[in-house]
Amino acid sequence: MTDSKDQVQTNPLPTLVDVQLSVEKLRVGLQVRSSHLKRQNRSDPETEDLLEVVREVEDYVDRRVARLLEVHPAYPWFSRVKGIGKENIGKVVGMVDIEKAPHVSSLWKYAGMHVNDNGTAPKREVGKKLEYNSQLRSMCWRLGGSLIKAKGKFYNYYMQEKEKYTIRFSNEGRQIVPADKLPKEKGKKVENDKFISEGHIHNMATRKMVKMFLSMLWVSWREAEGLPVSNPYSIEHLGHTHVRTPDEWIEKPVKKAKKEKASTKSKKTKVA
Repeated sequence: MTDSKDQVQTNPLPTLVDVQLSVEKLRVGLQVRSSHLKRQNRSDPETEDLLEVVREVEDYVDRRVARLLEVHPAYPWFSRVKGIGKENIGKVVGMVDIEKAPHVSSLWKYAGMHVNDNGTAPKREVGKKLEYNSQLRSMCWRLGGSLIKAKGKFYNYYMQEKEKYTIRFSNEGRQIVPADKLPKEKGKKVENDKFISEGHIHNMATRKMVKMFLSMLWVSWREAEGLPVSNPYSIEHLGHTHVRTPDEWIEKPVKKAKKEKASTKSKKTKVA
């Protein structure tokens, strides 16, 4: 038998985040069912009871994740970034093993934020295994939405990149229009060499912003872990000289760890 003193403790954050996502999906499904029943002037006590139990489990897991984040190596950085909350950041760092990302490009690829050889974003292909973690990619997009809503330094970066894309496509002679104003081909709205949608511009700028966030997370996390940090590709190979640092994005004071409350609060999410 192995002496308990010799056992190496496993990081519980990835498991808790996985449970967190599963429970969230279950809660939303139950809420949708409850909402549909109410519209039909019907009720199901079992659904309501189960929903309450799931809310309690979700609240417990959320609190545990929040506590673990407070001792995360990169917490001193990401906790001071405007728009980053414990829920959205937990569902990102909980899926990443920073030791397996020797370069920031490694993290980008794992998060599905890289580009293919033809310059396009990766997409699902029938019969082919994904090169990235699709769940992490979704959580990165969700986090991106929070950064934009917060209107902090990352939002400013998003706006700068959005303006660059706007100028670029305008100079190419392409009109930037709402999606419903795109021309039709075979009954479908399409982009071409004359038109590009506003949503496409938004997504491109959001992706650049998320990649910048992941870059700063990668640096602060690996430095905190005592792992080597390489220069970005643009510095090593393209001759760029300015290196962005994590400190440039800080806007909030250091947060003190909060005491865990014994009581729980049920989540009440509106369902359309």
